[in-house]
Amino acid sequence: MSHDFLFRAACVAAAVAVGAWPYRAEIRSAAERAAEALRAQWGLIGRLLVIGLLFAAAWGKLPALPALPASVPSMPITVEVPTVEMQAKVREVQAALATANPVDRAVWASVWEKAATVVTCPESDPVIFTDTRSLRGFTVLSLDIAWRRLAGNPPGKYVGLREAVEKVMGEAIGLEVKPVTPELRKAYSEACRAIAWAGVGKGG
Repeated sequence: MSHDFLFRAACVAAAVAVGAWPYRAEIRSAAERAAEALRAQWGLIGRLLVIGLLFAAAWGKLPALPALPASVPSMPITVEVPTVEMQAKVREVQAALATANPVDRAVWASVWEKAATVVTCPESDPVIFTDTRSLRGFTVLSLDIAWRRLAGNPPGKYVGLREAVEKVMGEAIGLEVKPVTPELRKAYSEACRAIAWAGVGKGG
């Protein structure tokens, strides 16, 4: 399963989460009721699963388990070189990722490259990206899913990274709430791609 596929799934999850945010109370209530029902039947479900596995083993129908790779494959990634002005703005991101390993660098760059693509592509749903709050929500969810949960990078692993990214994004789209325009999408995209570029260790 490629990082590209994982990030596409993360984007879908992030977009759904942003759209469902106003209904979070109802969704949580429904999830809690479903969890209670599942716990009530867990003993029966567990026994059925064990019986099914025993039958499968007896008839030789258990699927082969996937083998773990002997080593982490190399993941080359090509990023767009930002303007000299944008390169200067992401120097602190570069510094924060100075000790990052090649895998983390590749994941970081991929996350930001895909975030830029999702927000600026013509098919992006205008209902989801209505104002800067939705842009920030999408960014946070994408990083949480792809960078932290899937790639296993806990908050604080790279000191100063969060602050450096927030500074770049703040300069790109501002801190106040305002509508998402084509110009704002372009500024967001440029910032994302500069952050990706900084992550793969380009420049000085």
